[in-house]
Amino acid sequence: MRTPPRARTALTTLLAAAALAVTAVGCGSAAEEAGGGSPTKEGNAGAGREGGGVTVSHLKGSTTLKQPAKKVVALEWTYAEDLLALGVSPAGVADVKGYGQWVTGGPRFGADVKDVGTRQAPSLETIKALKPDLIVTSKVRSEANYEQLNKIAPTLMFDPYSTDGEYEEMRATLKTIGTAVGKPEAADAALKDLDAKIDAAKRKLAAGKKNGAEVTVARGYTTDGAAVVEVLTDSTIPGGLLPRLGLRNAWKGKADAYGMSKVDIEGLKPVEKSSLVYVAAKDDDVFTTSLPKNALWQNLDFAKGKRVHALDPGTWFFGGPFSTAQVADEIASALTS
Repeated sequence: MRTPPRARTALTTLLAAAALAVTAVGCGSAAEEAGGGSPTKEGNAGAGREGGGVTVSHLKGSTTLKQPAKKVVALEWTYAEDLLALGVSPAGVADVKGYGQWVTGGPRFGADVKDVGTRQAPSLETIKALKPDLIVTSKVRSEANYEQLNKIAPTLMFDPYSTDGEYEEMRATLKTIGTAVGKPEAADAALKDLDAKIDAAKRKLAAGKKNGAEVTVARGYTTDGAAVVEVLTDSTIPGGLLPRLGLRNAWKGKADAYGMSKVDIEGLKPVEKSSLVYVAAKDDDVFTTSLPKNALWQNLDFAKGKRVHALDPGTWFFGGPFSTAQVADEIASALTS
């Protein structure tokens, strides 16, 4: 899923810049795939419509386009999903294959969408060859290489892992991108549709008498032969969804840069009275393989009470409106089935 970059020296920064020019192949393990925080308030973008100039705000300040962007490259899956939600087919996307595996909410890319390499190290040559009029990326992937990208085409940078709330950040960024591509009404419609789906999931939970239920949301994978469990805090998209679904997040642990807490089995003891919902790859589901063999796990109340529920492996906790709606529906279905 994802490994947070930590640029601690000038050498690291130089290496990161060099890596951007390499087109990587293949899809990483589950541990490498998940994926970046300053909150933006909904509606922070300048007004704009088809045919007119637009100015939008992002982490690097403001960017003015002479006209709404038509040919857009997305270097983060979240923003590729946002484009699809706006009715825009991206010209290029980082790691198209990985998107197809991990992000299953919403429509698929057309055959003409160009793979521009990995999210960690996209190919500058491939991006440049597409002649985009806009690039959208995240701070966690492109902080060290922003200027290189911005020389190819105007580049918007966001940080989807806002400590103040990834859910609100997701909504605000969708609206900003909507303005940049001349589709602000499409952004509003996508968010309205998302709200309707969240309300539907809330009603489903209420009908199942789950109002006020405590829930722990996690993901798991294997690294170096050992099971890894990451629990999602209130700052994440699932954490932001739970109260909107009439549920309570049982987890109160300290968040890392991505809004999660890495724990061992004993660390789950404080939330054992809750229901645990999780995402894991089909071929690496530690919640059904290695963890149940552990006596500490067997004695956790949610394990004994059979309140451990798998969500669809393609439920992406870090995406746009389609993924967020899928998270809401998957949680509601898991708790009421």
